[in-house]
Amino acid sequence: MEKFFYKKTLMGIKIITIPSGSTPATNEKESLQLLTLKHPKGTYLKAHLHSPRKRVTNQLQECWVVVKGKVRFDLYGPDKRFFKYIFLKGGQAFILISGGIGIHVLDDTEIFEVKNGPFKEDKVLI
Repeated sequence: MEKFFYKKTLMGIKIITIPSGSTPATNEKESLQLLTLKHPKGTYLKAHLHSPRKRVTNQLQECWVVVKGKVRFDLYGPDKRFFKYIFLKGGQAFILISGGIGIHVLDDTEIFEVKNGPFKEDKVLI
C-alpha cells in the first residue's frame, strides 16, 4: 500500500498487493471504506449483515480497481493544482480520499469504479 499526501493531507491510497487476512486500507472515519481480503482455500468469513445506521458524508470518495490494462492517474489537490501522477495496472486499486483526478488510458483497460452515493451531478472540471 502506498499513501499520497498533498500539503500534509492524505489524498489517496494505492493498493499494490493484497496482504494476508482481512485488512482495512482506509481509516475507519472515511466516507468510503476499502478493505482487502486474502484468505486461503477453506476459510469461512462469518455470514453477517449491517444494521441500519444514519451515515452522513460531506464529500465524494472514489475507488478504481484495474482488472486489466494500464492507466495513469493525474492527482490534483483541493486547490485544483496537479501534484503527482501514478500508474496502475491489472490487479491494483486506487482510492481517492480528497482532491481531483485525471485518467489516461494507456492500454485496453477494464476498471471497476466505486463511490459513495447517491449519485449527484456535481462534477467540476479542472
